[in-house]
Amino acid sequence: MKSHNSQEQGQGLVEYALLLTLVAMVVMGILTVLGPQVGDAYSRVIAALSSGDSPITGVTAARTGHGEGNDVNVTVTVSENTTVTVTDSQSGQSFSMSCSGSCQHTFTGVGHHAGTVTATAGSGSMSAGYNHQD
Repeated sequence: MKSHNSQEQGQGLVEYALLLTLVAMVVMGILTVLGPQVGDAYSRVIAALSSGDSPITGVTAARTGHGEGNDVNVTVTVSENTTVTVTDSQSGQSFSMSCSGSCQHTFTGVGHHAGTVTATAGSGSMSAGYNHQD
């Protein structure tokens, strides 16, 4: 009788372990898909709360080829003519450009993983994320 009871307890523990594994996999999948968007929202909140007078009003980043390319297009919008430096977190590439209204740059060969680009001008910066290569 005791062995039957211990088998049921062991089965319950295995069921809990399987359930926790499933939950962990779902959470990782959601973070993989939504991570860059959450990072963008966080960056916008930080930029809005920062006391610096940054001329940057927006940054977007997207992979080329409908999200399947190894290059990332970056668009920066500014409120005044300024020099903007854009840096990619994954490849470490950096590029400076004069910007009036909006400007664009394409980082080539950034890699296959998700990443973030950060635009810096004046005393402030703003970031945008991009997804992993499909």
